[in-house]
Amino acid sequence: MNEPDHYRVLGVSPQAPKADIQAAYRRRLRETHPDRGGDEDEFHLVQGAWETLSHPGLRREYDLLRFGRRAARRYGKAAAKPSHRKVRGWNVAPAPAPAAQAFSTEGALVAVPWHARLRLTRPVHRPSVWTAAAAFAALAAVWVFCGLGYLGQALAADGWLFLALAIPVTIAVAIIVLVQTSRALRRRPDTAPNPPTGRLVIAFLFAAAVIWVAGLATPWGWALGVYMLTGTALAWTVKRLRYTLALRRSVGGALRQFNAFGPAGTRPKADRSTGKLLREVLTNLPAARLFVALPVDMETRVPHAIVCGDRIALLCAPVGRESFDVDSVDLPEAVKALDAALPDANVQGWVLWPTLPETARAGETEAVHDVAVAQAAADIGLWLAAAGSVYDLPVLQSLRMRLAAVPAPRTGDRTPAVRS
Repeated sequence: MNEPDHYRVLGVSPQAPKADIQAAYRRRLRETHPDRGGDEDEFHLVQGAWETLSHPGLRREYDLLRFGRRAARRYGKAAAKPSHRKVRGWNVAPAPAPAAQAFSTEGALVAVPWHARLRLTRPVHRPSVWTAAAAFAALAAVWVFCGLGYLGQALAADGWLFLALAIPVTIAVAIIVLVQTSRALRRRPDTAPNPPTGRLVIAFLFAAAVIWVAGLATPWGWALGVYMLTGTALAWTVKRLRYTLALRRSVGGALRQFNAFGPAGTRPKADRSTGKLLREVLTNLPAARLFVALPVDMETRVPHAIVCGDRIALLCAPVGRESFDVDSVDLPEAVKALDAALPDANVQGWVLWPTLPETARAGETEAVHDVAVAQAAADIGLWLAAAGSVYDLPVLQSLRMRLAAVPAPRTGDRTPAVRS
């Protein structure tokens, strides 16, 4: 590990409770503070050790990475969480450019490939960091403006009672908002924050009551009401901004480097026709990403899944290669399970047949399709392209966490993921 030994920095044992760690942190803080003659680098090490060991999730990850099985036995089921595992990424090589035809095609009927009908645009990320930053900046500006306006109205008023009540109210609301915002900055952005619906309803009722009591034509009533509303929503915009930045750091870098992902230590295979299909779709859809051995539950996995925007195409053979692979019989249940687990995504399944069966399978649904693998690229590619050239980062993050939940096998298999 590149991180220092946080326990040694604070002078505590790895089994120390949080109270002992906090006491050691305060003691070491006094010893290393630059204003008291301490070393500045050591002071920063103490701060970093406290930030890691004071957060239960960060401490669990740190212990699992540093102490391995000993920490896993101590944490029990928490060690099975995917935050400490890795995801394997690689690039699926695009298909080589076709050789130039030796004969003239002028006046002949030439088949137009499916990807010639696509409008290729530069992929963008969603949710947008700029949108979250603009919402935070606008809300903060309105909050400050309304707070100063309300305080100015109070200072300009003649009644001393109004002034005596206005200043404490303004300061109290500012302190509450700043405390909530500082807590939002300290929390780890693991999931998308939910809007504070209950608090917003209470703030809205309070604002409506203040405006009604003060009168619709009174400026200080509107200033106080909007001041309360924007202050209530300000902490949520900070959480949203941190969440979008965390997505860009954790998922965005992997997207720029790789176009395929799988569980750590595994390299699933694909036959020649399926490999050609995967390369064709990934080459012609800039925002498409491949997930191999995607777990549906702890016992079954989807051999290949292509994601583009909020659409996920699950691909499987009529009969699975491995015992845990999803096949034509299990695919409808896999589509339902992933659709329920990813409510923001549109999931459909495709059974890749060497030759299409003469009769449709029993129980076929609208979300599961039978298609010949030689002609499947057009159907799957056009369906995925309808989502646009967009990276849906929350969907991609959820799929990567599913891959990270798969324990890494101890094997030296390094066979290629897609054979040509």
